[in-house]
Amino acid sequence: MARPSTIPSRKPPRQARAQVTVNAILESTVRILEQDGLEAATTTRIATVAGVSVGTLYQYFSHRDAILDALQEREFSRALEMMGGVLSHDNLTLAPRETVTAVVRGLAKLYSESPALHRVLTVEGLRVMKSDQVEAFDIRVIAIIRHFLNASRTAIRRPNVEAAAFVIFQAVRAVMLGQLLERPVGLDAETLTNEVVDLIMRYLVEDAVIEPAPVAAAKVTRKAAKKTAKKKPS
Repeated sequence: MARPSTIPSRKPPRQARAQVTVNAILESTVRILEQDGLEAATTTRIATVAGVSVGTLYQYFSHRDAILDALQEREFSRALEMMGGVLSHDNLTLAPRETVTAVVRGLAKLYSESPALHRVLTVEGLRVMKSDQVEAFDIRVIAIIRHFLNASRTAIRRPNVEAAAFVIFQAVRAVMLGQLLERPVGLDAETLTNEVVDLIMRYLVEDAVIEPAPVAAAKVTRKAAKKTAKKKPS
């Protein structure tokens, strides 16, 4: 559905009652997406579930894309609030792995609360959201990460903190959204969290210690035994 070019897509609520109506529209949209998917989320259905008339809905949102746009902005705000809270100066004394785990679990919680919404936003986001809004969100998240890394007392292995903040953000987002969209078998939320945390820790802080796989270790043991046997006097 194309955006009207001369009519603002959203009318900001100016009173508490108007905000209640807007929130009802947003929550009803999320409920429909979670239960029945994007195709079912028509403006008529959203208005019915929200308990308002279609005319009232159009007072605040000129089309469905405008509702998705508002939901994406709300999720951006929630993510920024979560990350700003975890990566604050109050938490600089925490162990690095504890801090990283809190961030990854916080993001996973946001996704798990409304997975269908986030799947829709991921697929529709580039079409619905203006590129400057997405870029502004990315810049703010990366700035939060960079500021925390610079203030941290932990020795960071990456010489370029600006680049490291960008890589961390994009890597975590790609992995978590990939799991959200593809839902691979055997990769539950806890497993994903552990893998992502380990990825970040080894990139930023910890030296990678690669233990040999059981089969490879067995081969090494057998080779060593053979060499020892050859050296024994007959």
